[in-house]
Amino acid sequence: MSNTTEPAAEMNLGWSSRPMALLTKVSGTMLPPGIRLAGAGIQMLSTIIIARTLGDEGSAMFFFWSAILMSFVPVATYGLEQIALRNAPRVEAEGSMSVMNYLASLRTFAAGVALTIGAVLFLYAVFEHDRSEQFAVWPFLLPIALASMTINMINGEALKGLSRPILGIVAGHFVPVTLFCICCALFANQVDSRGLLTFYTGSYLVAAFAVQFGPATEFRKLFSVPKLSTVRELFREGFSVCCVNLFGAAAFILPLFILESLRPEEEVSYVTTAVRISILFSVLSTAIHSVFAPDLSRAGAKKNPGKALFQVYGKAIGISLAALSLPLLVGVFFPEFVMGIFGESFKNGAEVLRILLATKFLFLALGPVPYLLLMTNQTTLLARLGVAKLILSTALAFFLIPSLGGIGMVLALSIAFFIEDIVGLIWATKVIRKRSKQQARA
Repeated sequence: MSNTTEPAAEMNLGWSSRPMALLTKVSGTMLPPGIRLAGAGIQMLSTIIIARTLGDEGSAMFFFWSAILMSFVPVATYGLEQIALRNAPRVEAEGSMSVMNYLASLRTFAAGVALTIGAVLFLYAVFEHDRSEQFAVWPFLLPIALASMTINMINGEALKGLSRPILGIVAGHFVPVTLFCICCALFANQVDSRGLLTFYTGSYLVAAFAVQFGPATEFRKLFSVPKLSTVRELFREGFSVCCVNLFGAAAFILPLFILESLRPEEEVSYVTTAVRISILFSVLSTAIHSVFAPDLSRAGAKKNPGKALFQVYGKAIGISLAALSLPLLVGVFFPEFVMGIFGESFKNGAEVLRILLATKFLFLALGPVPYLLLMTNQTTLLARLGVAKLILSTALAFFLIPSLGGIGMVLALSIAFFIEDIVGLIWATKVIRKRSKQQARA
């Protein structure tokens, strides 16, 4: 009798454990993006608090400089966050001390790059400063803020590489944005944009140093002077990624500088606020697309990659559209309602938001083109497209912003980014089909 019941019991146990195993796997996969989404929500809450407290004109300076800093972070890291993600697991085999010293040298190198870029931003801020006012201290915050944000990004990616993705997102993103949101909630009605920049810098600076006291022993030492050979190696490895990031950042930053120099502060404020909402959708779509990046890489390595690649690519498009279509439609058809959340005066940016979110539909329909190019080893094309995008967006901005203002800026960006994706997708499709035909003949 026991022989009859035991297999049945084992079978029932197996069937009952499958849903739990699936639930555990799904929760483990979705928890990191969920925390990242929560962090993005906290960032948006900070934006709402600032906008409603200071208004469009009072918040313009903070929104402008925080947008510049966020855009320059991928450049300031010099691609070292990706190197940390890739190499940290390899160095881990040599022991935690080796990982500690390796990551400390990466931070030192990246901090040097960030401080150099920050010095340029400092000079621009001083040059643009109103000479009728007293000497301003706040421009000194820009290099410190950029270096702190850079270190946080490297910390987050390194922790992901060490198989601690949740801790990486918490340390690299969730902690600083939460600290800043708390500061906004407590003090936004007592300070101006300069004070908010101080809190912004302090939040990222505290988070950068707080990682030393976390559970990861590999982060006990933050900085270490790298050897000259290490500097040369890092310079060589990160150069191509830095160039791609630089072109992408400049394609947004230069039109923003043009807008800031030609249009009133309140317009800069509501345009950058609309851009922040658009960036939130970019963060969500990137989180979805990144799930499919490993499958794209594996499909691209097959002998006949075409069918497998486009199956994965189609899934990425379908899931991102299914997940984001409804909130995008709300923004497209009710932009005044969305912008009104930030304050009555921000409703002037309704048309800017409508254009940004409508074009976001097009980008989602085209799919994760950068991932497709990277996973099929088309990095050179990606860099060339970045240069072309930079030239086109800047040229269009010069022509469109004087007459159309913020709408001209988002049109310039949308046209340049759309052409980049179209050309990249066509070229990648051509290369993949050619490779599939060659493999079929072989």
